[in-house]
Amino acid sequence: MSGARPSGLIAPETDGEPETRGQLHISDRVVERVAGYAVTWVPDAIAAPRKVLGLTMGQRDTDDEAKVRVQVHGSVATVHAKIGVRWPASVRSVAEQVRSRIRADLAEITQVTVDHVDIDVVDLPPDTAHAARVR
Repeated sequence: MSGARPSGLIAPETDGEPETRGQLHISDRVVERVAGYAVTWVPDAIAAPRKVLGLTMGQRDTDDEAKVRVQVHGSVATVHAKIGVRWPASVRSVAEQVRSRIRADLAEITQVTVDHVDIDVVDLPPDTAHAARVR
C-alpha cells in the first residue's frame, strides 16, 4: 500500500501546459522588497537614512534595504529608489550599478521586467572604513 493514496485527498492537477494550470501573482510589495534588497549588493550604495524634519534618526545599518517604491503593470515595473552613496565613490557609477542590479534581480526572482529606474541620492556619508586618521 505504499503507493496508495489515502481516501479523501485529491491530487492537484498537474497535467497539461503551464498556462492552463493557473496564474501566479506577485504583489507590488514583494517586488519592492526585492528591489530594495538588491541595492545592498552594490558596493558603495546604502539605504537612505531615516529622517524627520531633516534630521537623521537612529544609526545607519549597511544591510538595511533601500527605500523603494514600485508600480507594477502586468509584468512591467517602474522603480523609484532613495539611496545613499558612500563618499568619495562616483554617484553616476553607483547609480548605474544599482539600476543594473535592480533590473537583473527583479527579472530573475520575480519575472518582472523593469521599464524605468529612478534613483534619488539623498545622502553622501563618508566611507569610515577607509577614512584617514588625523594625528
